[in-house]
Amino acid sequence: MKKIIILLLLVALAGTISAQSAIDRIFDKYAGKDGYTTVVINSFMFKFLSNIETSDPEYESFKSATKGIESIRILTQDGKGSQAFGKELLKILPWDEYEELMVVKQSDEEVVFLVKEEGDRIVEFLLIVSGNGDEDALIVITGNIDLESISSLTRGMDLPAMENLEGLDK
Repeated sequence: MKKIIILLLLVALAGTISAQSAIDRIFDKYAGKDGYTTVVINSFMFKFLSNIETSDPEYESFKSATKGIESIRILTQDGKGSQAFGKELLKILPWDEYEELMVVKQSDEEVVFLVKEEGDRIVEFLLIVSGNGDEDALIVITGNIDLESISSLTRGMDLPAMENLEGLDK
């Protein structure tokens, strides 16, 4: 009986590991390594911030924008010589799960905006900056998302690569 339970636990664990998304694999691979910065903001932080009383209209707008957000994860490169994780992510991403909002291509850089929908709701937003390996970035926002909120959120946060989201609501 113990062997059957252990076998079932191992199978369940293997299923959990194999179900890890391409996004999670990229974060796991590069987080904590030299040359990379990872920022993770969870829903508790947004709930905590929403409890702060203020009369500042910009802060009220920020609270409204973060209302449905469960998490924001950011992965950026700090300098030259790092592996271009943006190109790697674009190769392994399950494209059939996402809708492409916009692609901006410059000579040595590509910025891709993607969303994952469930019904009529956006549940995941991706911004992928893929370049020559010194300025790659990945921003993942999950929750009940609207694009206007994401755009106004960028005005309230001074985080790496967030400037790519400004004006998204237009």
